[in-house]
Parts: sequence; structure tokens; C-alpha cells
Amino acid sequence: MLEITVRSSHIDMFGHVNNARYIEFLEWDRVQMTADQGIDLLAMAAEGLGPAVVRMEINYRLEARMGEVLLLDSQPIELKNDKVGVIKQTVTNKKSGKIICDAMVTFVMIDLRQRKSVPMPEAMKKFFPKKS
Repeated sequence: MLEITVRSSHIDMFGHVNNARYIEFLEWDRVQMTADQGIDLLAMAAEGLGPAVVRMEINYRLEARMGEVLLLDSQPIELKNDKVGVIKQTVTNKKSGKIICDAMVTFVMIDLRQRKSVPMPEAMKKFFPKKS
């Protein structure tokens, strides 16, 4: 879980966090999630592998304004065909507990040399709930 205080550089001309900033916040939390699980993305890249987002669906529910503290949470929810991962992400206002936005992010692992998708490494597979 990541905590972000909304800064002036996050705000657009309408006085709230710009929609594009949430994409950046969500990426930061996915990187934090992998680090919390003991996965070093730089080491993975040195081995020629990396995650690539292929789909992102975001629901913007409430605005966030300057000085508010946001809590980000990322939960891996599904692994499809050993290649495609789905992560549910939520941004919550720390003070009110209200959801600011939520997203479903679909990603694949790619071979950074061949630029093609490859099966998910075992270290990443362990993130996802086991299928029953």
C-alpha cells in the first residue's frame, strides 16, 4: 500500500488531481506491490523480462484536491493462461475512507529482447489466487 499527499504538480486547472496523474499513481503502487513481494523489477529487466500493461479501465468516482492524502492498494485477482495478469487497484481518501477511483489493470510479461509476450515467471505467478 502506498500513501500519496496531493501536491500542486498533481493538480489541473480545475483544482483537482488531473486524470492522467492517477495512471502514474497506480503505476507507482504496482511497482511497490512487486517490491513488497520481494521482486526486483530492475533485476528482472536485466534478465530480459518486464511487465507491460495491455489494458486499463479506470472509474473516477470523486475528486481529490491539494493536500489530501490518498491511499493506494493493489490486489492481484486473476492469472489467465499463465500469461495474462489482472490487478484490481483502488485509490481511497485517507481521511474520509471514500473511494476516489478504482481500476482494473491487465498486463503481460514480455521478453525485452524479442518484444513478445511470454509466460509469467513463477515469482509473479505466486501473487495470484490459486484457481479452485
